[in-house]
This record gives sequence, structure tokens and C-alpha cells, in this order.
Amino acid sequence: MTTIRQLIESSPKRANELFARLVDTSETAIKTRDRLFSQLKDELELQARLEEQHLLPVLKKHKDTKGLVADALNDNRQTRELLAELERTPKESEAFGTKVAELRKAFQQHVRDDKKDFLPVVVKALSDEEASAVVGKIEDGKAKLEAEQRAEADERRADTRRQADEAEREKAGQAKAEQDEAARAKAETERSRKEAAAAEATPPAAARKADDGKGNRKEAPRQSESRDKAEAERPAAELVDAGEKVARMVMTAGAEGTRDLGKALRVASGADQPQEAAAKAESLVPGPSMMDLLGEQARHAMQVTVAVSTARSMNDIARAQGDFLTGSFQRMTQLNARYLSLLRDGMGFGAFLNPRH
Repeated sequence: MTTIRQLIESSPKRANELFARLVDTSETAIKTRDRLFSQLKDELELQARLEEQHLLPVLKKHKDTKGLVADALNDNRQTRELLAELERTPKESEAFGTKVAELRKAFQQHVRDDKKDFLPVVVKALSDEEASAVVGKIEDGKAKLEAEQRAEADERRADTRRQADEAEREKAGQAKAEQDEAARAKAETERSRKEAAAAEATPPAAARKADDGKGNRKEAPRQSESRDKAEAERPAAELVDAGEKVARMVMTAGAEGTRDLGKALRVASGADQPQEAAAKAESLVPGPSMMDLLGEQARHAMQVTVAVSTARSMNDIARAQGDFLTGSFQRMTQLNARYLSLLRDGMGFGAFLNPRH
């Protein structure tokens, strides 16, 4: 059975091994330093805890060893403070290596003091029964804690494996989805290619007429589509014409209104020419001029004609027709508003030029 002397002398062995390995690491070995420091911290904490739980309470009962308890508790406190400071220190820094060396030096001094002063007094003061009880409790506590640590380590490894398996399954699922998408895209491309090839291979006669097998002639689908499009274009062309008529009506009304307004403004403003009076009238009213709106109507009429002639579907034709009709009426409204504004503002033009009247 392990004696109290053997227990105290062998306790630092594991910690000294970890100190030696940790001191030999470089500043670039961050993961190794982190792992070794974690093991060293657990080992030193284990020694201090078992000592405080099972040995020091027994030493308090003896007169010769009672004074050693305070020193042992103080050493354990200093060790914990140094460990906490090391844990906050970046593992890649030079300061980490320096503090590890300081902690190692303090620990080795503590071990020497135990062998020289602490151990002889403890061995002399404790009876064999007391010493055996202390050794048994410390060894049982150490074995229990080590078993718990192994269980925790096993759980961490199992969790790591589960995460790796989940990541692998997710990666495989993503790869499968990408393959399926690529296959669908390839099939769609092939289908489009075949349809285009079939359309190019259709004889010109089949595009005009086709025989139904009974001697009767019927229109081919392509001719029917062309006819439908032409039928759709006719109301669109009529709509363009209607928009142009609206523009011409408003242009005529605007021109006549501008001439009438110019006569009044020429007298009030002293302008010699109708064009000059009209220009002054236009400058008084903010917003686009009549000519700008009429020019926009003409451009839109040309755009919708091109759009209808090149449309690929009935939806495109309907959209172009609707846009042009809406734009025509909006511009007609703007032209009317422009004309009314010119009339309203023009009547006050003389007062603006001659504020004394």
C-alpha cells in the first residue's frame, strides 16, 4: 500500500512532465500550448483540491502540523492565481512562455519545501491509521476525478465525431443537389437544342400548308401564329393612329391657343413677334413645353410600332398597346394643363411686367 511519504513525493511527477513539455513549445505551436496548459491546470488543481479536502483537515488536529496548514493554503492560492493569469495570456505571445517559466519555478520550490520541511513533520505527527486513511481518500478521490475526466473526454470525442458525420452528410447532400441541378440544366439545354434543330429542319412548304392525309389542305401552325400576330398588330396600329390623332388635335388646339395668347401677351409685354410672346409665355409656366410633349408622343408612337412588329407573344403586344394608350392620354392631359396654365399665367403677364398698374 502507498505510504504518505510515497504519495507526497510522487504527486509532482505528472505536473513536472507537463511543465517540461510546455516550456519546450514555440510561440507558433498555439494548439499544443493550449492543450498542454489545460492538462497542467487540471493536474495542479487536482493536487490542491485533494490536499485541501483530505490532508489539511487532519493536519489541523495536530499541534505540530497545525502551522503548516496556512502555508499550504497560501501556496495553493498563489498557484491558482498564476494559472488564471496564464489562461488569460495569449498562447502565441512571448509573455506566455515567460509566465510558464515563472510558474514552474514557483512549483518546484514548493515541492522542495514539502520534502524538506512539510513531509518530515507530517510523517512524524500522523499515526499509521491516520496516514493510511488520508492516502486512501486521496487515491480514491484522484481515481474518481480521473474517471470523470475520461468520461468527459470521451463525450467530447463522440460529439466531435457526430459533428464531423453531420458535416459529411450535409456535404454529400449538397453535392447530390448540385449534380441533380446540373443534370436538369443539361437535359433542358439538350431539349432546347433539339427543338431548335427541328424548327430549322421544317420544310418551307410545311410552314405554309399541310395535308391532313385526306386530300384536304390546312394551314400550318407557323402560318396560323403569323396570322394571329398580324391580327393583334392591326388594333395596335389603329391604337397608334388614334394616339397620333390625339397628338394632332392637341397640337392644333395648342397652336391656336398659343396664337390667341400671343396676341394678348404681345400687347402686354411689348414683344414685336408672336413667337417672342409665345416664348415669354412658355418661360412663365414651369414644366415641359408643348413641343416637348408633342415630340415625346411622336417618339412613343414609333417605339410602340416597332415593339408590336417584333413582339414574340400576345402578352408583349397587349403590354405595348396598354403602355402607349396610357402614355397618350397622360400627354394629352399634360398638353391641356399646359395650355390652361399659359392662359391663366399669360393674363397676368402685363401686370408682372408693369407692377405699377
